Amino acid sequence: MKRLGPLLTLGAMAVLAVVLLVINMSKETEPTPNSAAATTTAPAAATTPGTPTTSINAATPFPAKADYVGTIPLQSGGTLTLSIAVQGSKATAYACDGQSIESWLQGSATNGSLQLTGKNNARLDGSFDGKAVNGTLRIGGEQWGFTAAPVQPPAGLYVYNDGGERESWIVDSNGGVTGVRRAADGSTSPAPALATDATAIVNGKKVTASKVSGGDSAG
Repeated sequence: MKRLGPLLTLGAMAVLAVVLLVINMSKETEPTPNSAAATTTAPAAATTPGTPTTSINAATPFPAKADYVGTIPLQSGGTLTLSIAVQGSKATAYACDGQSIESWLQGSATNGSLQLTGKNNARLDGSFDGKAVNGTLRIGGEQWGFTAAPVQPPAGLYVYNDGGERESWIVDSNGGVTGVRRAADGSTSPAPALATDATAIVNGKKVTASKVSGGDSAG
């Protein structure tokens, strides 16, 4: 009996060791929620170098015939008035300050984009977004951004030519008129008043101005 006690003790210890080993093995093989084996990461979306993150809306085609008028503030404190007449695939634009600055430009109106040029390296680049024409105007080495909204007749661009002298007017959506007279010698001055019926007194006689369309060459 004295020998049996130690044997029973050793047997109990062996059973306990086996139980502890099984428990430890169970803990090692079961992944926990925070373990690397249980965590998955979605692969990053592939990107192409140079690909823009935002899309650029394409220009909207112009109506078959339309007029647009806008104003451009000048650093001198004055204002340039800009008129753009579009007809089919052609456009004519005119900008003036009502005093001495003026420029006529002509060119294409294709797929909602304008590319117009004039004398002395004048240039107008613009696009139609379905609501207005936005772009850049360059005259005499200066450059301005602009927005020109659509207008309905009698608003628009008017001109009268006689004996080498030209009177040009822009009528805005509120009936306001801005115009410049260019004499035969190239000098400029404010144009005479233009009435609502498109008539004016030029050199003492009453004349009727012609409304300019996109395909007209009046400059």
